[in-house]
Amino acid sequence: MVVEGDALDLFVEKLRSDAPPLSRIMDLQVSPGEYQGFPDFSIKESEETGSFTLLSPDVAVCGDCLRELFDKNDRRYLYPFINCTNCGPRYSITESVPYDRSRTTMKVFDLCPACEREYRDPRDRRFHAQPNACAKCGPRVTMPGGEAQGSVKRDPIEETIGLLREGKIVAVKGLGGFHICCDAANGEAVERLRLKKRRSNKPFALMAPDVGTIRRFCYVSSDEEALLNSRERPIVLLRKKDDNPLPDAVSPKNSFVGFMLPYTPLHYQLFYHPCGDGLSCHFSCLVMTSGNISEEPIVIDNDEAVDKLSDIADAFLVHDRGIFMRVDDSVVRKREGTSESGKGLFSFIRRSRGYVPGPILLHEDGPDVLGCGAEVKNTFTLTKGRYAIPSQHIGDMENFETLRFFEETLRNLKSVYRAEPEAVAYDLHPRYLSTQWALSKGLMSGKVDSGVDSPRDLPAFGIQHHYAHIASVMAEKGIKEKVIGVAFDGTGYAGDGTLWGGEFFIADIFGFTRAGHLDYVALPGGEQAIREPWKTAVSCLKKISGKDFRDHMELAGFFARYGREKVVMVGDISEKKDFSPLSSGAGRLFDAVSALLGVCDRNTFEGEAAIALEAAVFSGIDDLYPYDVVYGEPAKLCFSRTFLSILDDIGRREEVGVMAAKFHNTLAESAISVVRSLAAVTGIGKILLSGGTFQNDYLMRRVDNGLRSLGLEVFTNELVPCNDGGISLGQAYIARERLKAGLIEKDYA
Repeated sequence: MVVEGDALDLFVEKLRSDAPPLSRIMDLQVSPGEYQGFPDFSIKESEETGSFTLLSPDVAVCGDCLRELFDKNDRRYLYPFINCTNCGPRYSITESVPYDRSRTTMKVFDLCPACEREYRDPRDRRFHAQPNACAKCGPRVTMPGGEAQGSVKRDPIEETIGLLREGKIVAVKGLGGFHICCDAANGEAVERLRLKKRRSNKPFALMAPDVGTIRRFCYVSSDEEALLNSRERPIVLLRKKDDNPLPDAVSPKNSFVGFMLPYTPLHYQLFYHPCGDGLSCHFSCLVMTSGNISEEPIVIDNDEAVDKLSDIADAFLVHDRGIFMRVDDSVVRKREGTSESGKGLFSFIRRSRGYVPGPILLHEDGPDVLGCGAEVKNTFTLTKGRYAIPSQHIGDMENFETLRFFEETLRNLKSVYRAEPEAVAYDLHPRYLSTQWALSKGLMSGKVDSGVDSPRDLPAFGIQHHYAHIASVMAEKGIKEKVIGVAFDGTGYAGDGTLWGGEFFIADIFGFTRAGHLDYVALPGGEQAIREPWKTAVSCLKKISGKDFRDHMELAGFFARYGREKVVMVGDISEKKDFSPLSSGAGRLFDAVSALLGVCDRNTFEGEAAIALEAAVFSGIDDLYPYDVVYGEPAKLCFSRTFLSILDDIGRREEVGVMAAKFHNTLAESAISVVRSLAAVTGIGKILLSGGTFQNDYLMRRVDNGLRSLGLEVFTNELVPCNDGGISLGQAYIARERLKAGLIEKDYA
């Protein structure tokens, strides 16, 4: 930027204080230059400079555009792609940088004279708004196959509203991909969608027209309201009201439901389109679940949507604005407490639309590296200069379609940020698709791409799963010194023949020592026990019961529920090492207790039993069960007495909510006990908490408060999920810092 005039100091001051709503000034440097004699203000065509620029995430429609959308006197009245400089698509339509219209999917739409004038006028709100358009020159919505379905020729949005009112399921093309949509108040429609999408018990995301409507169904704090209304418009997990009228099928066995507000003009019209009867709201809320099948990425192409989603959707509402980068909705949950700025604390469950490709500041420069992430909830992270750039939610890396999505997103972000990784980091699990890709593609390609290009060996860093969890917090906070890390999740590869998941580390950027862990439990049948937690419960009781095993199974009701012969067989299998791997996972402990209490005995989606157990907790209970810590190298947390005491409570017919609370309290207190001892021995005062189990707000709150009461500093993830969606940031940070220190690792496994 070159500026001339008499009030340059005032200009610099205003640039900081009155910056445009979507701007984010990362750094501002002022230097003198030669007088040019510019006659007026202008923006010149972008030039390729080889440097990178930050690209804005997609942003929800602003208030000004929303008012114009429903103003009958405005030329964009009811135009579903209305936007301006302060709102609309960015990342999802950008094909390359610099960010000009010719480099977006809008390049196929020639601006009409009226839109051209707005685009060229510095005084206009649409000055250089690259997606700028109107009904005369821009994208349009249609309903493919509408006549074949017996529909009349009318406005496609009006037609969609009519179908939704009838209980139909409609696939709707949005900002970063398709949603599959139905009336959330129609229990039959929700049940049919759950059956068609094979969703089991996984909750559906909902969209409501306003916060007031959401309050009919859920409790909404002022912080949650602010987040719902933010320009990012994520899905916010909110606690259900006991008397909420939502069908149970929306969010079975769960005390939370995910709500978001409309974030595109098209979404608003689904609620408020006139349809000949004014602007009365058509729906209290709509199911807005991702438009995909079988864990594949969200669909973005019209023809692909019709091909893949026809078995689910009764109709399609599509448009012809191209989506270059698919971006699923972000999901967040409020945490107890406030940040340093005084705002409420939130945890990411999924970091995607609205936040990506926003960078995370790493405090100092470093080399370009790539962290490939894990398998479940995969993301990758690139680093460039002072920044880490996590990708949007990629999904579970279990099929070719997801791998292709991984590669296309990597190519795009590498191009946008001019990143050429000098090293690649990956999870140690040899069967993870992300690991196999890192070793076969990344390691052998100097450009870390999906194709081989002047092959050379890149330094490759295998980073243990739970160490990467802790490192993700280190990256966020700029920590390099030794910390005590507590990583609680379900499963992570260790390399010693066991599955880790309840870990206490002494760690820094150069490595870690396993200072403690939860006691091992055998998983009968391996992954089968993860899907059927009651089998893990049987294994736990078999280990501690001895000759009382059958009595304990009878008391727990397992013989009645699953059959005596089957239960005994599972118990016998749990003692056979070849068929029952050992796990120290905190998630498996939750599985076992959830099944033992009769809360949830099958995981139809990841973490279901643990989520249901948290939902069962009665508040206001501080009692806990006995447990044992066996100190050594490493220390071991044992819960044999915990399980025996739970059985005693079951025999006394204690309420499930009381037992669930006591178990949570026990795990929290036992973790605090181990950390207290480690801090006393090592003198380390920084405690880092990460891993998917810490998505459990009740557990996180008790551990956090307990550690702080000891005078310890506690840190956890705020900028990326603490689940496996944050793994790639930790991988990239460790690889980057080791490269800076001159430590080079190569792995040709």
